[in-house]
Amino acid sequence: MLRFLRANLWFIVVAAGLITASLLVLDPAPPRELTLATGQANGAYHAFGQKLAARLAAQGITLHLRTTQGSVENLGLLADGSGDVTLALVQTGVPAPEGAELHALGSLFYEPVWVFTRADLALDTLRDLRGRRIAGGAEGSGTLPVALRVLEGNGLLAPAGAAPGVDLLRIGGADAAEALRAGRVDAACFVGSPGGELIRGLLRDPALRFHGLRRERAYDAAFPNLATLTVGEGQLDLAANIPSGDRALLAATVTFVVNERFHPGLTPVLLESAGAVLRDGGALERPGEFPAARPTDHPLLAEAAHYHKHGPPFLMRYLPFWAATVAFRIFILMVPLLALLIPLLRLAPPIYAWRTRSRIYRWYAHLREVDQHLTTGVDAGTIARDIERLHALQDEILKVKVPHSYADELYDLHLHIDWSIRRLERARTTTPGTRDA
Repeated sequence: MLRFLRANLWFIVVAAGLITASLLVLDPAPPRELTLATGQANGAYHAFGQKLAARLAAQGITLHLRTTQGSVENLGLLADGSGDVTLALVQTGVPAPEGAELHALGSLFYEPVWVFTRADLALDTLRDLRGRRIAGGAEGSGTLPVALRVLEGNGLLAPAGAAPGVDLLRIGGADAAEALRAGRVDAACFVGSPGGELIRGLLRDPALRFHGLRRERAYDAAFPNLATLTVGEGQLDLAANIPSGDRALLAATVTFVVNERFHPGLTPVLLESAGAVLRDGGALERPGEFPAARPTDHPLLAEAAHYHKHGPPFLMRYLPFWAATVAFRIFILMVPLLALLIPLLRLAPPIYAWRTRSRIYRWYAHLREVDQHLTTGVDAGTIARDIERLHALQDEILKVKVPHSYADELYDLHLHIDWSIRRLERARTTTPGTRDA
């Protein structure tokens, strides 16, 4: 067996070369670094990104965080595609730049749409805001496009040229909260987690109140990429009993969005790590509810759809990510490689036979030379040298080891050498001057 392997060492080299070339060229390994566009440094997006980066570091992946102004800027970075951002946190309901080919990996957590009004105003539904001043969110923020859709759906944004339904101010965040408390606006729209500092402060302000929804099914039908949540009495703050009764809220979801430069092989480890961060749930999320396949504004990446349906790949359940990745890629590549290697493997026995016989046949060149000397006639000195050479050849052959299946050819060589020596001995007795030589 050892001789067979030595004779066919070329096959091992060719196979290793094909596998290496396939892994490097045909199916490049996932990168060990990637950049995630999050949001403002003190926001919920960035806080999630920091927790995710710590999880990925344990898997040997470095996650760089890019702080931005929010979803609109994040979508712009993905659509541009020329930078290092291949992954971003994006709020549903925010339109992507025209022509951008983006995909989602799944949704991560809820961000309710909050509509706060001054408590001294006798407002019952969103339609009661007609003619009022509303802070709808700053330009470039994720709040503004969602607020515009909600206001338009309730008939509060008039078509061009018609009388305005509301006086819309494009301010958001802390500026909108300050304007609401100061009475410069009657209502303000926010999109954010109830655990955020801004929303917590608004919820606890006795001069303000937030509105729930009454027509959940209507909102479900009108905004399929948004979710409707029911917040129970005291769910947001048990001690302060916030809210004071059950409320239905329209909620966006924060999603993983990727561009075409994202390596799909990173999908399982990203979703697994995100699931570990979100395992315990939150104020509005049930434990284990996220990451989820819906709702998203973008089609799911094929690898993400497989993950949400079947869970992590089989090998990732038992091996570290990088070991599982290499093993899986080798397995996938083995099918086309076997189509190339099997025909080559059929050459192994003939090459082994040729290599073994060549060790025997190369000595026949000496016998052929002796035959030529005997045919053409030589002097006594040449005959003596040929005899001595053949005896040395016999000693050398005794040291040669070949498989038993080829022993007959080795013994045939011995017989041929003996026969040639006898011929030379006869020629020496009949060649003039042999005795002197």
